[in-house]
Amino acid sequence: MERVVRSVGIVANTGREAAIACARTLYEFLAVRDVRVRFASDLAELLGLPELGVGEGELGRCDLLAALGGDGTLLAANRVASPHATPVVGIHFGGPGSFGFLTETGPDGACEALEKVLAGRYQVEERLMVGGRATRDGTVVAELSALNEIVIRAQARMLKMRVAVQGTYIATYAADGIMVASPTGSTGYNLAAGGPLVHPGVETLLLTPICPHTLNVRSLLAPADHRIEVVLESGERDVTLMTVDGQLSHQLEPQDQVVFFRSPQRARFVSLGVDDFYAKVQTRLRLGERFGS
Repeated sequence: MERVVRSVGIVANTGREAAIACARTLYEFLAVRDVRVRFASDLAELLGLPELGVGEGELGRCDLLAALGGDGTLLAANRVASPHATPVVGIHFGGPGSFGFLTETGPDGACEALEKVLAGRYQVEERLMVGGRATRDGTVVAELSALNEIVIRAQARMLKMRVAVQGTYIATYAADGIMVASPTGSTGYNLAAGGPLVHPGVETLLLTPICPHTLNVRSLLAPADHRIEVVLESGERDVTLMTVDGQLSHQLEPQDQVVFFRSPQRARFVSLGVDDFYAKVQTRLRLGERFGS
């Protein structure tokens, strides 16, 4: 049986009026059930409840975190929740281009979803996360974890990147960039870059070059316990960034080394048994569907 939920943190895409309205509805729903509610500070201000606004640390220590928005909102919520092993339930408000692969239900089912959670009728699904550590002259300059992917790319120029796995040299890629994705992230930027779809239960790290300047480069899937090492061999004439889940960035310099590995953190998502991965592949990606006559 999963943990008893006595406190719920709520984050939302504050650019969507419907998500803000849903946050108020959930607050009223939970308050009458004696569940303590806390909001991200910006959301609390918009709701006229500033006294319920808290920082990321307190949000992450709630028994449950509800993310109201698209996949980007859920990625940000996971960054708050995963250090505390707090499960996240996603309520999908995504627009065009947002598949909602990480979210569990839409706004019409938000209260019903929380009712099931409060009654203990749910499971927590754990997901592998990608760790990345950048070093410069032997000094760590950045260390982070990502749910979807960590990307290295320059803003306007091609990069040369020397890649090794478990200490064995693989290749020097000439490409716009390179990413290491988790199975959860396989449906995101990895897929757009030509990488494979991978079930989130598979324990692997996906190495995918971005727009490689050759025709014979493919993605590489490594066991999750293997270490992928990337050394920047060029890029001094442009800004090179290491970006986490498309949201946080750190600047890199030539000869920086980035090591990718299984993060010690795990993402935890509430599963209500609505759709499994294969159903989402069919209904949200329309895989194999023919268009036109």
